[in-house]
Amino acid sequence: MEFVQLQINYLDWDSNAVQSAKCYEVAKKHGKPVIVMEPVKGGTLAEVPENVEKLFKDYDAELSVPSWAIRFAASLDNVMMVLSGMSTMEQVQDNTSYMENFVPLTEEEKELVHKAGEMINKNVVIPCTGCSYCTEGCPQHIAIPKYFSLYNAEMQEIKGKLWTPQGEYYDNLTKNFGKASECIGCGQCENVCPQHLPIIENLKEVADYFEE
Repeated sequence: MEFVQLQINYLDWDSNAVQSAKCYEVAKKHGKPVIVMEPVKGGTLAEVPENVEKLFKDYDAELSVPSWAIRFAASLDNVMMVLSGMSTMEQVQDNTSYMENFVPLTEEEKELVHKAGEMINKNVVIPCTGCSYCTEGCPQHIAIPKYFSLYNAEMQEIKGKLWTPQGEYYDNLTKNFGKASECIGCGQCENVCPQHLPIIENLKEVADYFEE
């Protein structure tokens, strides 16, 4: 294997489902160069919430919002290429303006980007922390936290996109775990959930979305 292609962006960096950081660390450990896909998460990180955009613009009004996402990925050690989808000449010019003579993120800028990710993730639909207490005793072997993480990521996508990776990730997970629709409503998960989430109802939402 000469290189590894991974989905890496600051929103999926600590995601329980995508696990960008963990996958990157494995590639780095084995000395395999990384080609980054989805650095702007299909455009999601180009149209961030107003408070996140203000955070970036207050720091440097000249830098575009998507530039932060691409520079985050490109600043990682062992990254040999960042694949950025562009559909207009303006986007091409924006990308080349900071990638032609690339300058990695400073430590202060890295902190800013991670703060932006935290701000975006605060608006998650299902506030699951991924502790996995719910999965040990699940009689249907359902990957509850992973499904919730995928659903949250899907809800953060730009509306109207023709394809997103979350559905494919969900299908792959169901090859080894029970589907969300296979929940029998025993309540074991809700009894041990530290966040007191309505897991049974949440699983119905996930099933309705990904399995329809």
